[in-house]
Amino acid sequence: MPPSTTTVGNAVVNGRSAAVAPAVNRRPQCRPTFPVAELEQGAPDTVSNEDRSGVTGRVLRLARIDLSERHRHPLPGPLVAATASALAGSLLLDALFVLIGTDLFPSTRGYVHFRFGDYAGLTVIGVLAAGAAWPVVALVSPAPRWLFLRLAVVVTVVLWIPDLVLLVGHQPARAVTVLMAMHLAVAVVTYNCLVRMAPATARPTTSQDHDPDRPVRQLAAALAALVGVEFVLGVVTLASLPTGRPTAWVPPGAVPVYAAHALVGLPLAAGAGLLVARVRRSSRILHLTAWIGGVGVVAAGAGGMLTVSHPLRLVGIGLMLLGPVVAGFGYLLPVLDRMSEDDASPP
Repeated sequence: MPPSTTTVGNAVVNGRSAAVAPAVNRRPQCRPTFPVAELEQGAPDTVSNEDRSGVTGRVLRLARIDLSERHRHPLPGPLVAATASALAGSLLLDALFVLIGTDLFPSTRGYVHFRFGDYAGLTVIGVLAAGAAWPVVALVSPAPRWLFLRLAVVVTVVLWIPDLVLLVGHQPARAVTVLMAMHLAVAVVTYNCLVRMAPATARPTTSQDHDPDRPVRQLAAALAALVGVEFVLGVVTLASLPTGRPTAWVPPGAVPVYAAHALVGLPLAAGAGLLVARVRRSSRILHLTAWIGGVGVVAAGAGGMLTVSHPLRLVGIGLMLLGPVVAGFGYLLPVLDRMSEDDASPP
């Protein structure tokens, strides 16, 4: 017969005794994250703040933006040269698109937005903005080309919106299509010039990287770029104005072209004089750079003055074409010298 199982405070199971605690009413207790009084007084919403910071972090990671480190960046000299090259190439492509568009679609000739002064100003603003944005993108992103390409696509799409507004406003569809193609061409040229001619390869500078001639070399590279832009503007001027025009300081209808010349020519002349003044204690190659480049700039300026007079116009055109070639060669001498040193150095 099984042993008795009715004992006070004890129980016997299969011949073993075990202590049994007296029965107690036990209810699960739930402790709130914040006391009720603190919630009523407005306790800090830490969960919400964490969520917000987490969303920001995810957005930055998706955009490949990292603000915690200093990344490689483009050098100022190549950046100025790339921006100037992008500007010259964009203006040249704009003029080419207008020429081809009006030839393919004769009905678009005389379209108001095909005038040089109309599209050149917007092109200059857009290219300069892109040139200023590229080093900023390189500063905040470990993958600057990836981010800059996507920003270029977004900006191009945004710039197409005014073109679509013109289309909705019953502007000629073929002319608007040419405008959209011009925006796309400017974006492609500007992106490639900036990321290829001024790549983000320079390390953050330290005291050991100091080069006393670096500012002079950078100024020479910037002047070479301005010479290239001035040369392109000169070619555009020769193509847009008749050679046999009468003597006049500003021919009729040439105000935009002459204004662009002044916008580039005045900083070029000032920079050429500044470079001559800064190479007094520099190397021989930089002395040659400043003086050869300065002579070329003076020759180009004198040629521009001679084109005002009809009898001397051909001589002036010749100097305007020869001067930029001489100046460009002079200002590129430091680059050519560096290239020869790299080729001569042992591997």
